[in-house]
Formats: sequence, C-alpha cells, structure tokens
Amino acid sequence: MMGNNREFICLSYDLIGNGYFQKLTFVVLIYFSCFAINQVGASIHEYQNQSFFRRSNSFFFHGGSEGLYASKLHVDPDKKPSPEENHLNGKSFIRFESITFRRPKESAEKKNEMQQKTGLVEAIIVEVKDREKIGGSYLHSAAICCTPDLSKEGSCNVGEVIIHQDPNYPYNPQRIQTFFEGKTEETTMVLQTVEINHTGMYYLYFMFCDPELMGTTISGRTVWRNPEGYLPGKMAPLMTYFGLMSLAYLGLGLVWFLWSVQYWKDIIQLQYHITAVIGLGMCEMALWYFEYANFNATGNRPMGITLWAVTFTAVKKTVSRLLLLVVSMGYGVVRPTLGGVIFKVLLLGLTYFVFSEALGLVENLGNIDDLTGKARLFLVLPVSLLDACFIIWIFSALSQTLEKLQIRRSMAKFALYRKFTNSLAISVLLSIAWVGYELYFNAADPLSELWQRAWIIPAFWNLLAFVLLVVICSLWAPSNNPTRYAYSEETGDELEEEGISLTSSSVLLAGEAANKQLERKERRASNADLFRLGEEVEEDKRE
Repeated sequence: MMGNNREFICLSYDLIGNGYFQKLTFVVLIYFSCFAINQVGASIHEYQNQSFFRRSNSFFFHGGSEGLYASKLHVDPDKKPSPEENHLNGKSFIRFESITFRRPKESAEKKNEMQQKTGLVEAIIVEVKDREKIGGSYLHSAAICCTPDLSKEGSCNVGEVIIHQDPNYPYNPQRIQTFFEGKTEETTMVLQTVEINHTGMYYLYFMFCDPELMGTTISGRTVWRNPEGYLPGKMAPLMTYFGLMSLAYLGLGLVWFLWSVQYWKDIIQLQYHITAVIGLGMCEMALWYFEYANFNATGNRPMGITLWAVTFTAVKKTVSRLLLLVVSMGYGVVRPTLGGVIFKVLLLGLTYFVFSEALGLVENLGNIDDLTGKARLFLVLPVSLLDACFIIWIFSALSQTLEKLQIRRSMAKFALYRKFTNSLAISVLLSIAWVGYELYFNAADPLSELWQRAWIIPAFWNLLAFVLLVVICSLWAPSNNPTRYAYSEETGDELEEEGISLTSSSVLLAGEAANKQLERKERRASNADLFRLGEEVEEDKRE
C-alpha cells in the first residue's frame, strides 16, 4: 500500500495497540474496580470532551469499532427513534446521539459572524476491507485531507477527507458532515441512524482538516446494534455458547449428585472439592449467559452481574488449579495432609486469584473497542507466569507421587495416577498448541477482519477446563469402595505388607530352630552310639 493508505493502517494499529498480603489484595481489587466502573460503555460508546489527534495533514478521533452483521430490515435514517424502538429486531445500524463538537474560542473569533460554514468536522464510517478508499493512496499522495493541488485534478474538495467511492457501493465509506456557523464555539450533529447493509468490521472516525480547529473536543455517544441485539458480532456467538455450557455443567452436576447420593456414606474429602468446582463452573457459565443476554438487550454491560461473573471465573480458575495441584501431591492417597507446604499452596492460589480477577475486570468492564493494551499486557504476563508455576509444580508432584506408589506396589492407585498424568499431559499439549494458534491468529489479523471466528479463542479454554473436570470426575467417581484411592487403604497396605514380612520372618525362624533341634538330636544319637561301641570294646578286652 502506498501514500495515505500506510498512514491509515498505522493509525489503525496505534488505536488497537492502545495480614499485609490481604490488604494488598483488597487495594488492588478496589483500584481495578474503580478503573472499570469509569469505563463501562459497551455497545453504547460515550465521548466526554475528548480531543482529536493529528495524523498526516488531518486530525482524527476514533469513535469505535465493532463487527456488524447486515441489517435484515430497512432502517429509515430520517425517522427519530422512539422509546419503544429499543428492541429493533432484525435491524443493524450506527446511531449518532447528541454528538457535540466544541472548538477553541480563539478559533471561533477569527471567523466571520455572517458566514454560514466556518468549520467542518466529518464522521467517517468505513469497513476494514475498504480502508484503501480513505486518503490519497490512489493519487500517489500521503495526504488524508484534500489539498489545493489535488482539488485541481477534480478528485476531491479542499478541506474534506479524501474518499474514493465505488460506483457499485456508493455509501461505503460513508461520510456525515457537520459545520460550525459564524463565530459559534459549538455545533451539534443532526440525530441520525446509518443502516448497515453489508456484514463486516466497521470503524468510526471523526475527522477535520482545518488546522484552525486544533483543540476541538467531542462529546456525546453513538449506539451500535446488530440485527439480533446490541452484542458486538464477535461476542454474539458466546451468548449461545455460555448457555450450552451452563446446561453441560448442570448435566455433570446432576450425574455427580446422583453418584454422591448413592454412595453418600463412602464420600471422601477430595470428592467434596470436586463438587465445589462443579458448582462454581455452573454458576460461572450461568452468570456469563445472563450478563451477555442483558448486554444484548440493553447495549450496556450490567456492572453488578459482570463483577459477579468475573469473580466466579477467577475463583473457579483458582480452585481448579489448586485441586489439580493437591491431587498431584497425592493428598488423601499417599499423604493425609499437605503439612507445611499448605501455606505455599495457598499463597500461590491467592496471588493467582488477585491477578486473574484484575485481568477479568480490565477485559470485561471497558468499552468493547477499548483493548487497554498496556494494562492488559501488564496483567496477562503475571497470570501466564503463575500458570507456568502451577504446571511445573503439578508435574513435579505427580512424578513424586507415582514414584511412591510404585515403590509401595499399590498397583491400583498407580494405574489411576498414570491415567490422570496422561490426561494432564494431553491437556497441556493442547494448551500449548492453542496458545500458538492464538498468537498466529492475532498476528495475522491485527484489524479484526476475522472477527466472526474470534469467539472460538476464549470458548476453547472453557471447553478444555470442562473436559478435564469430566476426566477427574470419572477417575475419582463416588463408589462403594472408596478405599481403592483413599489414604486409609494406603495405611492398610503398609500394615499388610509389614504383616506378611513378619509372618515370613517367623516361618523362617521357626524352620531354622527346627533344623537346629534336629541336628542336636542327631549329634546326641551319634554320641550315644559311639559310647555304646566303646563299652563293647572294653568288655571284649576284659574277656
């Protein structure tokens, strides 16, 4: 790409890139909660006296970006929306509401009060695949705004953003112009709705070309809507997904409950922990479903439900990892307690919860197009490192547990842990492969052109966690013989092995004693025969 097209792509990249421990935990959560509360906006994008930034020979403000599906019904752009039109099923649009531009007083005073048009601000709606149509790339120019030289060629008007219209699609990209009049410092866009007739990733920019408008600010909001609701296109499939996952956890919980009721007298401590993870997963998926459903209906993310959903997610992820860790250590199988290591386990779990909660708040309580790159990177790195710590510790503990079971010749438990180890190894390999795919996906699609497939990235992790939980449930399912993997049976195995050893020793000792006694009798018999033979010899001599 040449000229201004490079400038536009750079512009898009810039926008997209852009005791004691308990007290610390509380402070961190409060901080991120306050940060998130100020960011709530979702598909209703709010602008509060925000400034424009310079790019090439233009000034721009990024108004939002979302994946939108084509409208199924026609939207009348001149019709003023009524309150009962909050649920416009089948219509896809971007609506401009109360958009106000305010220019500096010094700039306004320079204008002629009788002049009608003394400043122009344009709203540009462009689909990502049509980004080359913005600016002077076709004219071998790096300019975004039309210059007098370009105007002489008849390709654009001075003071306007250069847009190359396709005769087949004359309304894409689409511009909406708003003018300042006379010496007024403020101007307001006419309330209007722009219908979306083609499915794609859309970007909204507010731009002006007049350097005298430098310092202009924007206020108001835009409302973005898909045919089925306010959920952005890349998030819409997740609502159905969370609904299905809620049913899956419900089914697993029902089966586990029936198992537990059937063998309630034989439940061991580890199975209570599994029950807690199933319950947390059920609540997590249900909360996300209701959060997305409300978001889809209103266009705003309900902060209360979102906070609960984020918290349940962080708690479930933490408890799940702790469960894998204590199972790998052989808790309840080769050791009755964790001993002194319990403090290290809890410290790692608490640290993971804090960073996971903070990351969830930053990702889910901001505007949809506010990727908060630096803040997210700051939190993704420690969460990734903590996950790596969990993996290393889990496999190290599994190695020690398998070694102990092999030494003690507990074949049933050894086979159980081998299956558990193989399942974990497969899940780790799948995770590594998926991380690689995710990195490739993000690198190959920096402008979200593949937004219709983006939902599978977070969906995979939830599905993998659920499958691993099902595996654990099947391995440690309640039964009428829980001692096959309980610590009490392990003690019995040791006593039984010791008893066998003692019995064998006793038999050997008894055998040795009997042999010694028999040898004594034989020696005595031999001595008696020799004595009798001696007496007979003496009697012969006397005779």
